Amino acid sequence: MLTSKPEIMKKSLSYILLAGGLLFSTGCEKMLETELQGSALTEEEALQTKQDVLDVLQSCYDVTANVYNGRIQYLGELLGDNLTEPTISEDLTEVYNHNTLFFNGTIGGIYQDPYITAFRGNRILEVINNFDFSAAEREEIIAQVRFLRAISQWEILKLFAQPSGYTNNDGHPGIIYKTSTVEEIVPRDPVGANYNAIIADLEASLDALPQSSLYYASQDAAHGFLAKIYFQKGDYVKAAEHASMVIDGGNYSLGTSIDRFEIDTVVVSEAVFSTTSNSTLRDFRSTGFTDNYRSDVNADPLFKATLEFYNTYAGDTTDRRIKEFFELVDDVVLVKKFNQEFFDVSIIHLTDLKLLRAEALALSNGDLSVAIQDVNDVRERAYNGSQNNLAAGSSASEVIEAARYERRIEMFGEGDRIQQLKRRGAIGGENINVRGDSWDCNGMVIQFPISEQTTEFELNPTGGC
Repeated sequence: MLTSKPEIMKKSLSYILLAGGLLFSTGCEKMLETELQGSALTEEEALQTKQDVLDVLQSCYDVTANVYNGRIQYLGELLGDNLTEPTISEDLTEVYNHNTLFFNGTIGGIYQDPYITAFRGNRILEVINNFDFSAAEREEIIAQVRFLRAISQWEILKLFAQPSGYTNNDGHPGIIYKTSTVEEIVPRDPVGANYNAIIADLEASLDALPQSSLYYASQDAAHGFLAKIYFQKGDYVKAAEHASMVIDGGNYSLGTSIDRFEIDTVVVSEAVFSTTSNSTLRDFRSTGFTDNYRSDVNADPLFKATLEFYNTYAGDTTDRRIKEFFELVDDVVLVKKFNQEFFDVSIIHLTDLKLLRAEALALSNGDLSVAIQDVNDVRERAYNGSQNNLAAGSSASEVIEAARYERRIEMFGEGDRIQQLKRRGAIGGENINVRGDSWDCNGMVIQFPISEQTTEFELNPTGGC
């Protein structure tokens, strides 16, 4: 991948990062609340002080909020089986039809943002020793960069490469995992190497990060991502271990609300790592959701749920989720889950980790009593009671079926479904079809922008499924 020097863009940013001592010492400051100074300067002019470095680091969080504003999530949803075909967007219809082309402008715009984060973070690592940060400050800055670099490129890997398990040694083409700002023509790294690099960055970040910090990198967030990554890799023992580091820490609770997508004034007790909108500045970082799903302001929104999805759950009239998040109108399933002007976007949350741990334990001969309780915690919230709980002594297969059933409705719209189907095909050996197409056909990965093609970098196969 060829990368140009970063443009220090003018952004709405947060409190000054260096608050006397370690970064983020107050733990829960929100992003995007003051302006980044020096936006018109060259890199050499801008990176002259410690605060300049911190401003660039904050800009990485800013871009990360753009990545997770619903766009990266809806690409995954469109590949899967939760949504009907979008009717007014040729770019997104290509994704839905499992046949994306390299001139797709929407994909190109989404693809570039994670690499902007990685590039800016890598530049910080290259210059940080030029500034008189304390050892502890320097370690935490480096840890944050490695965290952001890992999660950003993880999102690209999931969509633009076949999953772990597609080949026996994961030697199939992945992405270029950027760890420097050097401009060079190189081939795509193997998926196995991508996984190793992402895991290494997250594991290396752990010791220097605070335990929890909702809007910034933390140990809990890193463990959450590691749980998800190991889960997709089929290492269910490690996935459960990392999920337990968060769940058993006691910093989060499911609460009584089934709605994780709340405005910035509402504390979501299960959220481990979120991006945030800012109502004061009218800076809304959830537009990928609100512009495309909202059914309260648009009678025919771009994204609607399939009848197959709806009918899977609609027979259970006591399930709060089907009643509060979906509406059937003349055989059209409208989505109400994102029906508000803006909200914080929970990226790592307790619901995901509990269902992940339940399935991972059941798949790895782990403690089924813990797995059963994880599923029941989610069910009791959904049903306002224990009437639908798994019975004590339920089998591993019953736990797996229940966890997957709960996961699909709980994670609707969050880009999760397609990754679970691919994992089950690649790691579990299941005969998975998605709207008639095999999980491993060429069109189940998104095509790179044509600008990426070089003598070394090969695009994904064309022709779709």
